[in-house]
Amino acid sequence: MEDIEFGLMNPEEKNLGQVFRKYFKYWPLFTIGIIVCLTAVFLYLRYLSQTRYEIQSTILLKNKSVGKSIGEIDNFSNLGLIKTSQSLEDEIGILTSSGLMEEVISKNAFNITFYEEGNIRDVEIYGENVPIQILVDETTENIAFGLPINLTFLSSDRYELSAVYNEEEIRSEYNFGDLVTLPYGTFTVVPKVEASNIESTPPFFFIIEDKDKYVNKFLGNLSVIPDNETGSLLRLNFISSHKKKGEDVLSELIEIYIEKTINYENELAENTIKMIDNRLKLLSGEIEEVEKTVVDFKTKNVLTDVSSNADNFIEQANDYKKRVTDYQTQISVLESIEQTLIMGDTESAIGGSFSLSDPSLMNLINRYNETFFEKQRLSQSADTSNPLIVSLDATLTNLRESILQNIRSAKNGLSITRRNLLANANKYEAQIAKVPAMEKKLLDISRDQKTKEGLYLYLLQKREEEVLSLAAPVSSTRIVSLPKAGMYPVSPNKKMFYLAGILLGLFLPFSIIYVKDALNNKVASIEELSSLISVPIVGQISRSKEKGIIISEDTRESPIAELFRLLRFNLDYLRKTDKNQTLLVTSTVKGEGKTFIATNLAVSLALVREKVALVSFDLREPKVMDYFNMQNNPGITDFIIKKGMDMDEILQNHPTIDNLTLIGSGRVTNQISALMLSERIEVLLQELKKNYDRIILDTAPIGLISDAFALNPYVDSTIYVVRKDITKKEHLKTLASIHSNGRLKNTMVLLNDTKLVETYGYGQ
Repeated sequence: MEDIEFGLMNPEEKNLGQVFRKYFKYWPLFTIGIIVCLTAVFLYLRYLSQTRYEIQSTILLKNKSVGKSIGEIDNFSNLGLIKTSQSLEDEIGILTSSGLMEEVISKNAFNITFYEEGNIRDVEIYGENVPIQILVDETTENIAFGLPINLTFLSSDRYELSAVYNEEEIRSEYNFGDLVTLPYGTFTVVPKVEASNIESTPPFFFIIEDKDKYVNKFLGNLSVIPDNETGSLLRLNFISSHKKKGEDVLSELIEIYIEKTINYENELAENTIKMIDNRLKLLSGEIEEVEKTVVDFKTKNVLTDVSSNADNFIEQANDYKKRVTDYQTQISVLESIEQTLIMGDTESAIGGSFSLSDPSLMNLINRYNETFFEKQRLSQSADTSNPLIVSLDATLTNLRESILQNIRSAKNGLSITRRNLLANANKYEAQIAKVPAMEKKLLDISRDQKTKEGLYLYLLQKREEEVLSLAAPVSSTRIVSLPKAGMYPVSPNKKMFYLAGILLGLFLPFSIIYVKDALNNKVASIEELSSLISVPIVGQISRSKEKGIIISEDTRESPIAELFRLLRFNLDYLRKTDKNQTLLVTSTVKGEGKTFIATNLAVSLALVREKVALVSFDLREPKVMDYFNMQNNPGITDFIIKKGMDMDEILQNHPTIDNLTLIGSGRVTNQISALMLSERIEVLLQELKKNYDRIILDTAPIGLISDAFALNPYVDSTIYVVRKDITKKEHLKTLASIHSNGRLKNTMVLLNDTKLVETYGYGQ
């Protein structure tokens, strides 16, 4: 079944106040836990913890390309002649590389640590406090890493070594500078130059550690990060237990990094110079070959300058063409004159002689024309038979023949000359046609020549720049802030440790209490009881050192008496009938204090002048009469069995407490279950109700015995006793079932055996 079926309350109904009260009652345990944890933290910080400091430094990486001049094209950066700018990620990788850190450790022997013995822990010493150097021969294989080696100074030039190796103590003396060969290592001890009064130095011991181990340790303590998002600043952080040693480690790291950077840049410069020299030799030969090619080409093509030669070719061609035209004109004139003469036209002069270039022909034509005009003049005054005219005709005929012959001769000469001129013009036209190809060829050769010459000059410039950079090496890294340890340690964080101590001091008791409560299956407090059940809680009775009856006239002002008075008030407050006259007191199992509650409640009621009858209905293990040192017989069993017995025969008035009457259980019998169903019980209780203000029935536990249920018809209320740290939580299911089913009237819970300091709780 689920808890709700038994009337158990939901644990979520707890509030923070209840939780606080639950744990606050253990405040001494919490106080002890805090004190113990804070003490442990103090001792740890004082004697065991290792103080660690943060060393910081800042460096600047110059983003530049060494040797790059103004006006250079970007493509030259791909030739390998220019030192490219650094990448922050790459430089961080170099700074945090194992190779660089290994060189730092090897150069300064940081893997050898020196200690002075302390009362509680050893203290590392470094720098000026160590007057010697240890030179370890790392080529040997018998180095005992992590072995403490004690060193004691005997004099200014002698010392003693001792160590426990393979469970055997090895002790020996040496002079400074001697080669020490021992089973655990080979090394040399030499004093530092600046060391003085070395013999007064107290003894100490040193440990040689594996270099690889120290490389990983130092790299684990080193961090390199960009100082900002846009710049080239790098911030280096190193964690060290010794301020000066940490500063030296970081300084040496930066120094070696800068040195390697310079060496790399110098090596790059040297290699670049060698490469440039080799290339210059090749370029010199290539340039000479190109120049020879230019000379051969110009010589072969009779060129000095392609442009000027082309202009000359065009001028010559045009000149020949013009002369060809002139000769053609003269030939045309001669042919016209020849045609005129051949046609026998004697009645006109010969024209066009002014355009002829042959003087003799021009002279003949001029003579012909003069003779012709003379004939024309004479013909006007004489007839054709005139001897003068006949003589002039003969002269004209002879001149005409001479002119024809001269014309033919001149025309042949002009034709030959014209053909020669035309051939020359065509030759120059051919040269002009070849000019673009020659110009392109010469341009290609010249371009190759200029390219090689430009590269040659560029390499010469680069060589000079590399030589200058090699002669004056400047690192591309600048230290902005030197390594400096912080004023206060970064670990251990004392505030955090003490806070953790307080929290642990609270957590441990809390865990103990929580686990104890989680493993505890018994009712521990009235708060827990109220959270587990919905049955009304009538109150609680605190623990008493005394047994039996503790309520009396003398204890009216005692805390327990006050609790019983509160119990009386709650009984009347929680009653469901007009008279809460008959009260049944029971519990789940034996030992929960029901008889203690019943007897002391009866006495408490009697002391306030109520007439009380206390009936011992626990017929199996009766204890009520033992509390009062009174006889148990005759009692209830006698009254039931003996039908004629009068009730007065079993009533026993208390000798000292007024208004208190007791009824014992009677003689022991084996038929208790049958007796509990007897009608005589009803008779007895009815008579008691007539004569007493309050009737209290002490019954047997109901966990395994059902005797109490037989009395339910006759009672007004039931006090169900639950004892702290005795009653199991699973027994509350029985109580919840009884309450929900009404098997016992007006069931109310009373928590017994609580601490006096606990608060009271009330059911609703």
